[in-house]
Amino acid sequence: INPYPPEHLGGSEVFCKNLAINLKKKNIDSEILTSDILKRNVKIDFLDGSIKIIYKKNYHSLWGMNPLVNTYSFLKKNFQNYDVIHVHSYLFLTSFQSALFRKIRKFPFILHIHGGIQTPQNLSSSLVEKFQLGFKNIFFDKWIGSFTIKTADALISVSKKDLDIIEKRYNIRHNNNYYIPNGVNTEIFQKKKETGKIFVTFIGRLSYIKGFDIYMNVIKELYKYDKDLKFLIIGKGPLKRLIKSVQKTLPILHSDFYPYEKMVDIYNHSKVVLITSRFEGVPTILLESLACETPVIASSVGGISEVLRNDENGLLIKDFNSKSTISKILDVLHDQDKLSTFGRNGRNLVLKNFSWDVITDKIGMIYKNFIS
Repeated sequence: INPYPPEHLGGSEVFCKNLAINLKKKNIDSEILTSDILKRNVKIDFLDGSIKIIYKKNYHSLWGMNPLVNTYSFLKKNFQNYDVIHVHSYLFLTSFQSALFRKIRKFPFILHIHGGIQTPQNLSSSLVEKFQLGFKNIFFDKWIGSFTIKTADALISVSKKDLDIIEKRYNIRHNNNYYIPNGVNTEIFQKKKETGKIFVTFIGRLSYIKGFDIYMNVIKELYKYDKDLKFLIIGKGPLKRLIKSVQKTLPILHSDFYPYEKMVDIYNHSKVVLITSRFEGVPTILLESLACETPVIASSVGGISEVLRNDENGLLIKDFNSKSTISKILDVLHDQDKLSTFGRNGRNLVLKNFSWDVITDKIGMIYKNFIS
């Protein structure tokens, strides 16, 4: 169960899509229950020709990001058809409904945490963003999130740090907590020989949470020192207005959406990918970028430091606003040998620890433990 459908570009939905495809390769059948948030007006579709996707009507999106969709009634009618119910992200009402139904009927309920656990307030955020974060930290996490997490029979987290925080915050001490990072299809996401890497790239929701305002401030500073730089932005969101304010003065290419199957081209045309998030799990774009031998410069938050090694496959940044940070980024951008070394190291790390074959085997074992 995932709030967003596979064709939507985002971390948990990409994970869900790739997991279903790779489970099929290992003769484990699955179906995806999701929302019709993209208003395709379809009830049933198929992923990769044989994996069933069930779309439920989205009545509204709370704050533009939390689909209001009735998955409870579907579970009530159909839960006995499944050996395991695997629910992605604790932040959404789809997950809360699964937890509610788990209190009524017994079935293996696995909750997959895709970040969002660490959400500190920031004085520079807007009043709306402060209200949203305050609501989450004071009310949602204390009551709804807590209920969903504590009801799960097993927890999987893409971040070790998030799992540690969950265990302490909610006093959960049992053997059914698992750290399994995001995975990457390394056959698709790899370096292409013919492409030129020219962009300093941002991929994701243009929001406070993803630190899009930070990215915009960083590229303004970078451009002061290097007029040859070019910038690429993939995504949409409430801070899109920041692009319009500088498009006449900065060489920015922007697209609200880019097909996931073509994202490998974005990474291959990027000199570096900037991840300026204020909080994260282990973002899929981090792993996909490294798999394409494109270095990543990222905030040292959430599970990012579990993957990114400072001065080995990229840069970990504590403060993007400092002059020393801008200087470090420029040094990397101007050092082709360093870019190449970071790229090779990143690819090797992904091949060793984050391939979908490895990830699928780990999750398959969890399923089998519950079924047996």
